[in-house]
Amino acid sequence: MNDEAVLQADKQAREDALDPAQSFIVQAPAGSGKTGLLIQRFLTLLGRVQAPEEVLAITFTRKAAGEMRERVLAALDMARQMSEPENEHQRRTWHLAKIVLQRDQEKSWHIQDNPQRLRMQTIDSLCASLTRQMPLLSNFGAQPGVAENPSELYIEAARGTLSMLESDNRWALPVQRLLAHLDNNLQTVETLLAAMLARRDQWLRHLATHSDERIQRENLEAALKAVVHEALQGVRRTISGEQASELVEIMRYAAGNLNQAEVPSTSEILHNLDCTELPGEMPNELPAWRGVVQLLLTNDGGWRKRLDVAIGMLPPNK
Repeated sequence: MNDEAVLQADKQAREDALDPAQSFIVQAPAGSGKTGLLIQRFLTLLGRVQAPEEVLAITFTRKAAGEMRERVLAALDMARQMSEPENEHQRRTWHLAKIVLQRDQEKSWHIQDNPQRLRMQTIDSLCASLTRQMPLLSNFGAQPGVAENPSELYIEAARGTLSMLESDNRWALPVQRLLAHLDNNLQTVETLLAAMLARRDQWLRHLATHSDERIQRENLEAALKAVVHEALQGVRRTISGEQASELVEIMRYAAGNLNQAEVPSTSEILHNLDCTELPGEMPNELPAWRGVVQLLLTNDGGWRKRLDVAIGMLPPNK
């Protein structure tokens, strides 16, 4: 399917997305013209405002913001110098740019002479501009900067958290519990906290949604269960039907031997004593999966090179 056919296939959806009175989420594969549609939306809004600064486009990188600005300026330049294109998509952009040029002249914007008036910003840039406008509310003594490599800041924040250990701060007790859980290894806790901060987009929303600690816990547990469920689904997909049948037989054999051992065993393999199929994909199946891991892998995570009595595999003469 050529580009023109792709554009025609969702023509109505593209027209709908240019309605400035509504909001949209645009989802489409690479190369389908999402950026072109965004440029058209931006031009549509520019043709209706009193000043170009009223329209804001947010991107993740400065490069993307610069490319978007260049494409808007290119559209305006095309509308100024070229006649109406034959291509329908380009013709739509051309008409929208014509309206912006008319608005530019009416309001004396001089966009093409002052392209910085087109507000294409990164999220960081937008946040910084907001704090500059509200110095008292932001509580910043000086304007903050954006760190290109924030890893040292994460470590500093983690150490600040650990410094609460012997204080009256309400976080002192949770820090004590965390340390006790990790054998009082300060370096491990510091590393884990720093790593969490680097991935705060994955968990912070679960804490910020509710102030009630019970609801926070429920949200975090639900998110963790979802992660575990997805991971177990991935594990099961890697095991073929034939492999699963053989593995179940071996697990039952090993678990049976461990169950009848003279010295009671605490092996996780025992969770598969009566198994008839692989463990399921729900979080409550984790103990059984740990049994599978113990059967197949060493403590270092490598494949076992030999099977021994410790995992229920008896010598042939037994």
